[in-house]
This record gives sequence, structure tokens and C-alpha cells, in this order.
Amino acid sequence: MIFILHWNKQKKKKYKEQTDKAVAEGHSNCPYCAIGTNANRTRIWRLDEMDADHVTAWSRGGETTIENCEMLCKSHNRAKGNR
Repeated sequence: MIFILHWNKQKKKKYKEQTDKAVAEGHSNCPYCAIGTNANRTRIWRLDEMDADHVTAWSRGGETTIENCEMLCKSHNRAKGNR
């Protein structure tokens, strides 16, 4: 239970950092949307519209740490899968 509470706090911290940077740079807070060409390129997603994603997949040895985390919109997180 303590790990889950800690991870939720870390996820919110990562969301804030990523969103603040995206707003300052004028692009989406989802890194995959930000490189696209459609209307989502500049969309700022709410926290409940995003998932925490392992940059290096957990199944490939990636750790569940803030350094190995990025926030993706739910569509891109599901499309990314185990990559």
C-alpha cells in the first residue's frame, strides 16, 4: 500500500514537470502527440487522460522509477505496448 501511494505522488510530480515544460515550449504534454501533425500536437491532457509509462519496458528490465517514467496520453500508451 505504501508503494502505491508513493508511486501516485511520483506520477503526479512527473505529470506536473512534463506539463509545465510542454506549456512553456508550446506543445503537447504527451511526447508522441507533440511530434504529430494533427490537432493534438498542442493539446494539454489532464492527468486522468494520461498513463504513466515505462520508458524502458518493465519486461525488458526497466525499473519502476521516476527516471524511467514518462506520461503518455492513454491512446499512445496503449498503442506503444511493450516497446
